Amino acid sequence: MTRWPTALRSLRYRDFRLFWTGLIVSVMGTWMQMAAQAWLVYELTDSPLALGIVGACGTLPVLLFSLPAGVVADRVSKRNILLVTQSLAMAQAFALAALTFTGGVRVWHVMALAGFLGAVNALDMPTRHAMVIELASREDLLNAVSLNSSAFNTGRIVGPAAAGVLIAAVGTAVCFLINGITFSAVIIALAFISPRPPAQTEQAPVIPQIREGLSWATRQPLVRTVLAMIAVTSVFGMSYRTLLPVFARDVFNTGAEGYGFLMSSYALGTLAAAALLTAVGHRWRLGRTVTAGSFLFPVALVSVALSPRYAFAVVGLFVTGMGMMLFSAVANTMLQKASPDELRGRVMSMRTLLFAGMMPLGNLQFGAMGEWLGPRAAVAIGSVVCLVAAFTAWRRAPGLRRSA
Repeated sequence: MTRWPTALRSLRYRDFRLFWTGLIVSVMGTWMQMAAQAWLVYELTDSPLALGIVGACGTLPVLLFSLPAGVVADRVSKRNILLVTQSLAMAQAFALAALTFTGGVRVWHVMALAGFLGAVNALDMPTRHAMVIELASREDLLNAVSLNSSAFNTGRIVGPAAAGVLIAAVGTAVCFLINGITFSAVIIALAFISPRPPAQTEQAPVIPQIREGLSWATRQPLVRTVLAMIAVTSVFGMSYRTLLPVFARDVFNTGAEGYGFLMSSYALGTLAAAALLTAVGHRWRLGRTVTAGSFLFPVALVSVALSPRYAFAVVGLFVTGMGMMLFSAVANTMLQKASPDELRGRVMSMRTLLFAGMMPLGNLQFGAMGEWLGPRAAVAIGSVVCLVAAFTAWRRAPGLRRSA
C-alpha cells in the first residue's frame, strides 16, 4: 500500500477509494434534489404541514423496513445490494424530473416518489454503513467514517447552494435531472469493487434473526445508550430541516438562494468537524467526543431558532453542523466497532431505524408545530428536548464518557 497522509489514510484501500470518489459526486446531486423538492412542495402548497407530510413519506418506509433490511445486509453481498438500490434511486430522480419538466407534477406525485425512495433507502442505508469496515479496516474505521461524512457533507454544501441558484434561474426540474445523472458515478465505482462474501451464512427465518440483533443490542449498555441518543436527536433535532424553507422565505425573506445557503452553512460545519475527526480524531476518546457533540448540537440549534437576523442563523447552523457531525460520526463508529461481524448489518439497521426511520415523527411534529406555533418556537422546543436528553445520558451513562 502506498503512503498516505494520516488524515487520508483510509484512501490507501483501493475499494474504499473507489467508493468514496463515486460518493462525492452522487451526494451532490442527492442534496440538490432534497433542497429542490422541499422548495417545490412549499411553492405548490404554502404549507409547513405539507413539508412535514412529504418528509414523513420519505422516511416512513425506513421505519417499516430497516430491520428486515439489516438481515438482508448480513446475508447478501453488500456491494450487490448497493448496485440495485443506487440504480432504483436514479430511476426515482429521473421520474421526478420528467413530471416537473412537463408541468404535471402534483404534491401527491412528490409524496409517492418520496415514499418509493424511502423504501430504497431502508435497504441502502444500513448496507452502506455496514460496508465501510469491509472496504477499509477496523483500525481505520473512524477515519473512513469521517471521510465518508466529508464526502457526504461536501455534497450538502455544494448541492443546496447550487440548487438555490438553479431554482431561481431555471426551476426545480433541472435539479432532479442532475441528481439522476450523478448516480452513475457511484454505480460505476461499485461495479469495479470486488464483492465480499456475507458474514452471515445461516439462512434462518427473518423474525428470529431480527430478534437476535435486538436482543444483543439491548444487553450492551453502551450500544443501548448510543441508540437512545440517536432516536431523540432524530425526532426532536434533525427534523428541523423541514422548516428551513419557511425560515428562508417567511422569517428572513431571502428566497430560494438564501434557503440554499442556509442548508449549505450547516453542511460546512459538518465538513469542518469531519476534517477534524479525520486529522486528529484517533487521539480523542470516542465517548467524550460523542457527548460533546450531543451538547453542542442543541445549544447551537437554539441560537438558530432565536436568531434576529439571517447572518446569525447562518453562523448558528454552521456550529449546529459541527455538533451533529461530532455526535453522528463517532456514534456510527462506536456501533460498528462494538458489533460482531455477523450482526453488523442488523445493528446498523437499528441505527438507520432510529436515525432516519424516526424522522416521520419528527417531520410531522415540526410541521404541525411550525403551522400552529411558528417555526422559531418549533425549533426551540425540539432543541431543548435534545439538550435535556444529552444531559441525562451524560449523568446516567458514565461508561459513555470513559469509553475509548
